[in-house]
Amino acid sequence: MRKFLALSIAMILSSATGGCGPGDNDHEQSKTEADKQQALRESSFGSMTKTMDRAKAVEQLQLERKNKLDAAMENSQ
Repeated sequence: MRKFLALSIAMILSSATGGCGPGDNDHEQSKTEADKQQALRESSFGSMTKTMDRAKAVEQLQLERKNKLDAAMENSQ
């Protein structure tokens, strides 16, 4: 009975971990950022890409302004 239980547990564990290998998704991982952006523009979310690009640009402007203010504060001390 013990051998049967040990064999059953071994089979369950091997079948559970058998599907955990690397998949065939190397194609998805090899896409460049430009390819991802192009795919996004061509999808149903294409109209949102302009909005996201504008938001990123505004964020960059805010960071530049903050850095200038930080530098001005450092120089004033």
